[in-house]
Formats: sequence, structure tokens, C-alpha cells
Amino acid sequence: MVFFVDADDTVDGDFFSRPMAALESVGADFCIFQYAQAPLKRDYNLCGNVAVREALLPAFIGYSFDDVRRWNAGGPLTARREPGSVCRAVFRRDFIERHAIRFDENLFIYEDAPFFAECALYADRVVSLRENLYNYLPNPGGITATVTGSRRHWDYKFAVFERRRRLAEIGGDDVWRCCEASCVFSALEMLALWRKAGLSFGEFRRGLGEYLAKPDVAEAIRGFPISIRHPAAAAAVLALRRFLV
Repeated sequence: MVFFVDADDTVDGDFFSRPMAALESVGADFCIFQYAQAPLKRDYNLCGNVAVREALLPAFIGYSFDDVRRWNAGGPLTARREPGSVCRAVFRRDFIERHAIRFDENLFIYEDAPFFAECALYADRVVSLRENLYNYLPNPGGITATVTGSRRHWDYKFAVFERRRRLAEIGGDDVWRCCEASCVFSALEMLALWRKAGLSFGEFRRGLGEYLAKPDVAEAIRGFPISIRHPAAAAAVLALRRFLV
């Protein structure tokens, strides 16, 4: 079995035994549990790869156009998303090794969710446990806090796009549809991020132009559902579309 624990967090006494028992009870490839700051949005007792993909790819890989349409209609954008920390799961080691699932070392923040997404591409059985077994302690000096808004955060937008494209190459077009809206959100973040990241205007223009030149990004921007319910996002997407012409 494979567990993950951050060095500055703690676990409860049943951290190992309870999820292992749940996993073994149904022969699952991995078991998801919760912690206080990240309750499960639903229970998972999934049998068959199709069921696993349908439930967990939207939870971990990103935002789809359907998610945006739900948001435009007044619902929460994050309705199908689950917090992606791998510290809330136990994985069968032979499952991880058989499919050569590894963290992408180009992703220095938020690398957990793509790992989970790749597991969902291969898993045939997943179970969940609605118990708080992990004690997450926020660290203001941690890498997520220090990288957010930095030049490395700008670079991350390119790296996570490539990671999602690789996952789509493994899993097919339905995988890309689960996250195509995310590359548009990344472009919108880049519009707001460049000054804080310390880029010159020339670097910003070159970098944004390189990102928008990716065919999948351009197609997603053209197809992104906009709404007057979110006027700032709509105006920014329309501006990006003019930049594409």
C-alpha cells in the first residue's frame, strides 16, 4: 500500500488501518477518505473503469464547459470538484507500479490532482471512507503559499496545460472535455498575474501569445460559454478572442 503524509501534518491512530480495511473489503485500486478541511462531496463505491472515469475525472482534472454553463446558470463552478491532496487516499502499490503512475516533476504546485486524475484513467474499483483521519496544518511558509503569484506560478500555467494534454492522449477526447475550460481560466489568470509575477510587458505579451497560439487553447477560448452573470470574465474572454483574430 502507498500512503502520503506531509512532513508538517499529523494523522490519527486509524489512519492506516481504516482505509486499508475499506480498500481490501472490495478489492479497490484506491480508497479516498476525508479530513476536516476537505469533506467528501459524495460517497464513492465505484465498480468498472467507466464509472470511475465518469465520477473522478471531473473531480480532479479541471473544469469542463458543462461546469461553466452550470456556473453561468447560478450554480457553483466547483460542484463536481474534490480537493486533490493525495494525503487523503491509500493506493495499492501494485496498481501504481503496473500503470507507472508518477507525479509530474514539472508541476511544483497542485501536482496531486493530476496524479489522482491519472489513477482514475486506469482504476476499475474505487471506494471512499467518510472519516477524518488526516490532520492538515496550513503552512504560510509552504511552497503553495510562496509560489502563488510568483514567476513560477506563471510557468506553472504552461506545465499544467501540457500535463492535461498528456492525460488526454492517454484517455481520449472525453478526458480533454473534462478540463478544456481550465485552459481558458489559466489564460484569464495570466492576464491578472503577470505584474505580480514580475514580468515585463514584453515578456507578458510573448508568453501570453505563446499560450494562446496552442490550438487547443485557441479552440477552447472560442467555444467558452460566456454570460452576463459574470461580466468581468465575459469581457476578458471576448478580449482574448479578439487577440486570436
